[in-house]
Amino acid sequence: MKRIPRISALMTAFPWHLPGDASAREGRLFMQEHDIHHLPITDQQHRLLGLVTLDTLPSGSDKPLAQCALPAEVVEATERADRVLADMAERHLPLVVLTHRERLAGIFTWTDACRQFALWLREPFQPGDGDDVA
Repeated sequence: MKRIPRISALMTAFPWHLPGDASAREGRLFMQEHDIHHLPITDQQHRLLGLVTLDTLPSGSDKPLAQCALPAEVVEATERADRVLADMAERHLPLVVLTHRERLAGIFTWTDACRQFALWLREPFQPGDGDDVA
């Protein structure tokens, strides 16, 4: 029997993140270098402090990222994917941050959701493994 996957099966695991004591300037450069739009901010034990976006970072500031971070929507990585997707749609959330035992585990964005949906749509039309009988 097929089962609904956990969100951890669909997330971007081990996302880029920076410590809360890094500066806003460092965060902005880091995000631009890695072409990312959302950056989790963590403490020394990789516990989530919040999230920054390029829009929320003061340009050229040495302010610590922990002071710039906004609260993030946090989901346990073992949660069922359908529940997370339904909640994201209902609340118009562009992303959720996933944790496992209170530590950063991943991030799931609407880009991830679209990518997974495209794969799901294509699945029935994939070529066979070559072992089909003619």
